[in-house]
Amino acid sequence: MPERRDPPTDASGPLCLRALNTAIGRTPLWITASVMTSLMALVVALPWFTWFHDAMDHRYAPGSLLVGLNETFRYDHSRSRAVLEDSTRSTGAAMAMLAMLVGVFTAGGWLQVFLERTEGHSLRRFFFGGSRYFFRFLRLLVLTLLSLGLLSFVIYGRPWDFLVNHLWLGISDGDLEQLSSELTARRIVFLQDGLYFAGVALLLAWGDYTRTRLALHDTSSALWAGACTWALLIVHPIRTLRPLVLLWIIEAAILWAVWQFSMRVESRLGPESGAAAVVLLILLGQLGLFWRTIVRGARYAATTHVSHQFVRPSPASSTGRAAATGARTGG
Repeated sequence: MPERRDPPTDASGPLCLRALNTAIGRTPLWITASVMTSLMALVVALPWFTWFHDAMDHRYAPGSLLVGLNETFRYDHSRSRAVLEDSTRSTGAAMAMLAMLVGVFTAGGWLQVFLERTEGHSLRRFFFGGSRYFFRFLRLLVLTLLSLGLLSFVIYGRPWDFLVNHLWLGISDGDLEQLSSELTARRIVFLQDGLYFAGVALLLAWGDYTRTRLALHDTSSALWAGACTWALLIVHPIRTLRPLVLLWIIEAAILWAVWQFSMRVESRLGPESGAAAVVLLILLGQLGLFWRTIVRGARYAATTHVSHQFVRPSPASSTGRAAATGARTGG
């Protein structure tokens, strides 16, 4: 029997809030995605926990190093700590790569759930979508990384030195200290960093819409889908980018509030704090991770809604998605 369709959602209110509400309602999905990230962080943190436990066991007063490490501790354990830091760098690099692959997988899961708009078995459809679109989205990840590398070269490399420093400012070697005004130098650096930030944000938005187009059309050409997405962003910049910008602002505001509260708790740490403060910091960190995962899902809910308005799904993609749904549910 095929799964029932979700009732139509309320079309009133800003799209970013509706997308957040949709993502929050998929509780098993954002919990599962967050746990994946937490497990990767645990792999990096466990060696440090073991090392600190062995280094401080019966050597220091309980709670004396809770806020910071003193010079004696740093000197006594400098060698073993250096070895652990080298190992952590290797493990951290591997976990960072794995985190990107997990992000590719969860993107397919979110889009599979949002594009089908069926009720029940959301976690099963999430994992199905992650495996279904994984290699398509992986190719897009490679394309995105190449684009970020090109952006870095243009903003911080020779093109910037030639066009801005040499032609505009008249600086031959790119040394901003040659400028007569420090304020001008600060403005140039601010402009450079601002352009890079805007470029990265635009590339991330492009990636979200391209993944949505790939899933909506059920196609495998990341280059063609990416080119079509650029055309969509150019023709409809406000309609496409506004919900993502608003979601980013909401995400940043909540994370800033969590960070401020965490700093207050951390400032009161001491030997008399006990385990409650440490547990609270852990919970606040997990809360921030949950929130980021929810917003990530909300971005795909928003791109799905916008893409349905401007991107016409192909008949083959609709047939393929219906057949996949029927095969999983026995319909």
